[in-house]
Amino acid sequence: MSEIITKNNIYSKNGILLLAEGQKTTDAVITKLKESGSYEQEAQVKSNIKQSKATLPIALALGERMNIRNDCALEYSNKVLSTIIFESKTKPWWIFVNALSNYVDWQYTHSIDVAIISLMIAGELGYTDKDMENIGLGALLHDVGKLLIPKSIIQKPGPLNDMEMVSIRQHCELGMSSLESCRLPKECTDIVLQHHERLDGSGYPKGLKGDEISRNARIVMIADVLDAITAGRPYKPIQEMDVAIQILKSDEEKYSMEMVSVLEKILEK
Repeated sequence: MSEIITKNNIYSKNGILLLAEGQKTTDAVITKLKESGSYEQEAQVKSNIKQSKATLPIALALGERMNIRNDCALEYSNKVLSTIIFESKTKPWWIFVNALSNYVDWQYTHSIDVAIISLMIAGELGYTDKDMENIGLGALLHDVGKLLIPKSIIQKPGPLNDMEMVSIRQHCELGMSSLESCRLPKECTDIVLQHHERLDGSGYPKGLKGDEISRNARIVMIADVLDAITAGRPYKPIQEMDVAIQILKSDEEKYSMEMVSVLEKILEK
């Protein structure tokens, strides 16, 4: 029986380290790892780790701004999102993910922020892996319709006029129509179409109320507003996280207080 020195860390399917780099092992052990499907996981785990570093600076900046004490929640959400982005490279919607990353810098950062915040809330609510995947992708693409809005409007440093506001309000339906050929799950496209709806019917584009708005969209609307307030925009100043929470809590007719409470729980951990 020959002795083998591992060249890389070997992980289980769940990402648990089984054999460390440089550790002595045998052909028999390697055979068992291959039979369990763990040995082939090595390359994929290394790819995921590398990919997670791409969004890490944005995730860390978000964590600092939110004063996240639970690093595990932030790291896990970033890992899920990184996997979604990595796997999207072979999907029809990759063109939109790529376009977002090259359109307006703060818009892409906002998309990443909203996805991570949404994933943290969904994780706290006990979402399954598949449900996490759907909300993460939908949140990442929630503003994809803005790719069809002139940059002069997106980046305008002052308040929008009536015509510009009409243009901006079209981005939900524009996003939905852009993604139509991609055949994304409804759990994703509901987010794109509904993230500006409000529980009292005052939102757009359909004026939906209460449970007419999907659960995923109710989560993403919270993440969207929170990030818009605390990250700032060309036309409005940055505000502190506690101010953002109070703004959300003061509009209980518009926003789900269940989701706001979950968000507060994450911030307090």
